[in-house]
Amino acid sequence: MAVWQAIKAKNLSYELRLDPEFYRPDYTKLRNNLHEVGTSTIGELKDDIGYGLQAEPDYLSDGINYIRALNLQDTGIDGEVLKIAESQIPSPDYLAQEGDILITRSGANCGDTGVIENGFIGAAYGSYIIRIRLKKLNSFFAYVFLRTKYGRFQTNQIRTGLAQPNLSIPYIENLIEVPNRISDAVQNRVEKMIKSALAQQREITALYYEAEQELLERMGWYRVATNQQLSYVATSKDIRIDERLDPEFYQPKFENLEKHLKKVGSMTIDRACSFVNHGIQPPYFEGGTISVITQKEMTPTFLELESIKDFTSTDFYKENPDFQLKWRDVLLYSVGAYIGRCNVLLDEIKAMAGSFVTILRPNEDVIIPEYIALFLNSPAGVMQSRQQMRGTAQHYLYPRDIKKIQVFIPRDKNGKPDLAWQKKLSDKVISANKAKIDAEQKLEEAKQLVEKEIEQMILA
Repeated sequence: MAVWQAIKAKNLSYELRLDPEFYRPDYTKLRNNLHEVGTSTIGELKDDIGYGLQAEPDYLSDGINYIRALNLQDTGIDGEVLKIAESQIPSPDYLAQEGDILITRSGANCGDTGVIENGFIGAAYGSYIIRIRLKKLNSFFAYVFLRTKYGRFQTNQIRTGLAQPNLSIPYIENLIEVPNRISDAVQNRVEKMIKSALAQQREITALYYEAEQELLERMGWYRVATNQQLSYVATSKDIRIDERLDPEFYQPKFENLEKHLKKVGSMTIDRACSFVNHGIQPPYFEGGTISVITQKEMTPTFLELESIKDFTSTDFYKENPDFQLKWRDVLLYSVGAYIGRCNVLLDEIKAMAGSFVTILRPNEDVIIPEYIALFLNSPAGVMQSRQQMRGTAQHYLYPRDIKKIQVFIPRDKNGKPDLAWQKKLSDKVISANKAKIDAEQKLEEAKQLVEKEIEQMILA
């Protein structure tokens, strides 16, 4: 059914937008509410605004942190932050300062935001990011505002494009409005909350990667030759046994890793897990009560269960008991860009996995769930997932291939799996997850505080 709405010429937004979607009634209502509070545009508040740097990041141990669009997450700047050589930076203008606000300008996560504080001062940021530097408003308050419903509707409203949404600097400068009459006391309180949460987030990341480094050092990862070679040989016998014709599968680095793991002690997932299967794709139901965990909820470290938007029915859940997710099930990202990403379900919820997620149930007399997830998330695990994936435009990791992946399982002095050491690393992962939940709560409280202040001013 068509919806008609008359817009007066004088209300056309800065003569920048003529598309009807921009003037949706809900957008118009929220913008009018903000006008009652009193606002300034980003253009009026800015010191500087600019696009990020096009560079080729790498897995360097030293260099300049390079923040990509995928690093701008609800929990702050998170995930694997790669590095670039200092020689790739043409100007200090591309180095972030404390309080800089970063916005993803294109793609599925268009409008996601981050803010720079101690952990990333001096970092560079990618070309799919727009950097905003303010001079007339507390940047940490503005960052939180952009994450509220009053900020997020604006980034949704002003973006252009259908298949590939985009934000541009002129629209951000002229069409995003931020409240300018929130008291300094509230803004300073928000800043304190955000800095505390982001500092805690850094500690979480450090704790997780401390566990990963201990694992890699014990397995001798740094003794494995993992360089890419331009030429190598695969025999017809290898091709018949492996049933693979893709040259990348036979890169010598994969054989080097397999030989090393077998030497130091390993076991295939087929032997280490009693259950290895893709999830059954559930039908989505509006008003459903059973959560559906998809790739969108999977991060480089932990599941983001707060972002679940898909639900299925209780009937479907009951009809598929083997695929009902259990506490401490291990979930492996099996289709798409981040193949090999692995998380553990550490919450007791009623949920099912989407079909592009593989469920692993470890034999806990041999391997602890958090440990196998830590290993599969490590370079040694991801490298094997990348070897086993199939497909060209869309990569797939099938259960039959996942079962071939070798997992490092060191032995104790009695020759049995060293479960005490696995538990030591597992405890670090669990502690990091608990701290993550606490940090997320602080970020949410800051957002709620800003929304409450705005709504009180609207009512007044």
